[in-house]
Formats: sequence, structure tokens, C-alpha cells
Amino acid sequence: MNPLIARTLLIATVFLAGCYANTVTSTQQIRKDGWLSSHANVRVVRETKVSDDLLRIDVEVENTLPFDTRFNYKFEFFDADGRLLFSPISGYRQEQVAAGAFSTVTATASDPRAADFRLTLTNAD
Repeated sequence: MNPLIARTLLIATVFLAGCYANTVTSTQQIRKDGWLSSHANVRVVRETKVSDDLLRIDVEVENTLPFDTRFNYKFEFFDADGRLLFSPISGYRQEQVAAGAFSTVTATASDPRAADFRLTLTNAD
């Protein structure tokens, strides 16, 4: 392989690996209501820092039902001591996911003190 191509691929791989890091979440970070707990799988959670200091969360949610469904979701951010941080985007949003498909929901903390998050999913139908 051409050394220039190999070097370019290596740099691209390191850059992409550094952009997103899969994390293990606890049940306290992602909460689902009773009905969604068996029909909405969380596939991947990515935590990154954007603008050098703001926590960004991307969560892939899979619809395991054989029909389209809607769900409401809300992100909350917490500081290192577990205190809830104010966010101008607090409140529920709605997402529709096709049967057997997945959707990525995203939020970025508005406060650089954010060290943790909670995602709440509720049924919208």
C-alpha cells in the first residue's frame, strides 16, 4: 500500500476514534416508561465534548415493534456533584421511529460544568 494512503487512513481512524467514545450507561442515566422498556432498545450512547468544554450526548434508540411508533424524550444535565443544571432546552421533544429502525436523539449541555446526563423516554402514542 502506498505510504501516503496508509498514513492518511491512520490519521482518519485516530481522528474518528477520538471524536466519539461509546460509554456504558446505568439505569439512572437512561429511564424508560413501562411500555417502552420492552420496545425501545438503546443501541449506542456517545459522549463527546464540543466547543472544547460542552458535553454532547448522542443516543441511538431502536424501535423493536413491527409498526412505526413515537416517543417523547428529555435530556437533563448534572454537574460533578450530581446537581441538576438549568438548560434552556429542558422539556420533552418527540421523535418518530419506523418499525425495526432506529433514531439518534442528541443534546448538548449549555453549561460547561455538565459532567453527567439523564435521558428520559416516554411513550407518545
